[in-house]
Amino acid sequence: MHSRIILLLGLSLAVFSNCRKNDNPEPPDTTTFRVNFHNSFNILEAQYAAFLSDADGKVLGFRWLPGNDTAQLTLSDVQPGERFDCTVVKVETLVAPGTGLRDTTITVTTYTNLFNEANIYFRNLFYTQTTDLSVTFTGVTSIDSIIVPDGLTFARPQSDNNFAGEYRILHTGQFWVRLLINGESNWRYAYFDGISEGSVDTTLDASVLPQLAGPVGQVSLPLLVDWEYKLDGVLDLDQKKFLSIGDLIRAPGGAIPVFDQLAVFQPPGVPFTGYRLRFSGYDNTPGSYGYTCDWYFETLPTQLQSPGFDVLSASVADKRWVSIQCSGFIDLLSFTRTHSGTPHLSWEALVAPTNNGSVTYRLPEIPDALKMAYPVLQSYNFDPGVRVRAEGYETLNVYPEVISRRMRMEDPLWQMKAGYIALERRF
Repeated sequence: MHSRIILLLGLSLAVFSNCRKNDNPEPPDTTTFRVNFHNSFNILEAQYAAFLSDADGKVLGFRWLPGNDTAQLTLSDVQPGERFDCTVVKVETLVAPGTGLRDTTITVTTYTNLFNEANIYFRNLFYTQTTDLSVTFTGVTSIDSIIVPDGLTFARPQSDNNFAGEYRILHTGQFWVRLLINGESNWRYAYFDGISEGSVDTTLDASVLPQLAGPVGQVSLPLLVDWEYKLDGVLDLDQKKFLSIGDLIRAPGGAIPVFDQLAVFQPPGVPFTGYRLRFSGYDNTPGSYGYTCDWYFETLPTQLQSPGFDVLSASVADKRWVSIQCSGFIDLLSFTRTHSGTPHLSWEALVAPTNNGSVTYRLPEIPDALKMAYPVLQSYNFDPGVRVRAEGYETLNVYPEVISRRMRMEDPLWQMKAGYIALERRF
């Protein structure tokens, strides 16, 4: 009898103990989540802010980022498996040339599904130098055409200015000029090497300049559109030494030629180790698409292929929701909403794709500090439609790796080295 009472008492205590344990479970393991920012701009160049949000778009942390300094955003008591997005806001105040009027541009970028201890860098990767070329040609009765690759024309040489030209050229130490003179059918050229000065003033006898035999190659493009492109011969990839063999820099507002074949000219005897091709064009025909690439080729290709993926449809709702349907294997998906008023606003979200499936994303909430400073953000007052870009990389094949490279921005040639191709559609 006593043994039964003791046994029942023991069972009762065990059940009571289990109930107490279940009523007050042990807290799950938690950790911290941190994003590190590295800003190389001062506040006169650009003002940066950043905030973290959860999968529902709720703001969990916000701060203004100091200029020329590092900063962090940290969340504590993070549960395993929680997802966080980071949104960076860049505010630039520009003065319109010749007007004295100030205009504000707000550029917003949302990096979704970030990993802990992610690093985001803000820095200028513009590694070319600028030289102002003043050149006077003698020995000519007419200059029928002149091309200064990566040169912006200030004065075109012609008879009424004694064939004096002025150009601002972007280069890495070498540049060249080719021209058609006196009704000739072959181009003549002048090559400038080892240039480090900010200005070069020279006189050339065009009649004795060497001639080019003709184009060294022809590249077929996937669209018949007004392409913007840069074609560079690679002199030293490690030292970032290139010779532009493309076209002039087009002046804003000028006509851009429409073409789908590119004839390539280059000065003979220059020891190229390959070519860098960058093309960007958009077909405005309803239902068409845009094409962008940045590739390195050891030899010039005869044709640029179209991407093997596509964006089938996209729709917007509630000013914040975007739903995208894709096909094919995509490494990164981007969509952009814009506000073309004053201030100008552009908001891009970078999201992980679902191959041969749909992606739905809602832009996060806006921190109160940004609402007060820039009401245009609070209203999500975007222009109609959305621009969607699908990106593919030859040597990168997972979203975390692509987004990490994009955030680090440690190499201005990272997209070229990864073999970048993108398709863009506007809905």
